[in-house]
Amino acid sequence: MDISAPASQAPRDGERARFESRVELLAGGTWRRAAARDLSVRGIGLSLLGPLPERESAVVSEFPLPGIALPLALEGVVVWANPMASRIGIRFLEVDPGLAELLHSYVSGRL
Repeated sequence: MDISAPASQAPRDGERARFESRVELLAGGTWRRAAARDLSVRGIGLSLLGPLPERESAVVSEFPLPGIALPLALEGVVVWANPMASRIGIRFLEVDPGLAELLHSYVSGRL
C-alpha cells in the first residue's frame, strides 16, 4: 500500500462511515485538536491544521461516539498524510474487542 496516498486513493479494508467529530490527537508528545472525517473499525481520517505528524509515527486519538458517555482513546499509527489537504489517515493498533464492536456498530449504522 502506498502510505502517502490520500484516503480517496488508498486501498481500504473494511467499511467506513462519515464521521464528524472533534478529536484530541496526541502526536509527538503534544495534544492537538483535529476534526474527524470518516471512521472504520480499523482507523480514522482526520483534518489537522499546522504541521502533520510524520507517516508511520505513533499517535493516540481520543474522540466520543454518539450515545457513549466516555470518549474512546485508541493508539494508532499514521499511514498516510496529505499536507496539501491538511489530512491524515490513522490505522488503529490492537483495538479491544469491546471497542471494536462499538466502532462496528457506529459504522454499520446501529449506534
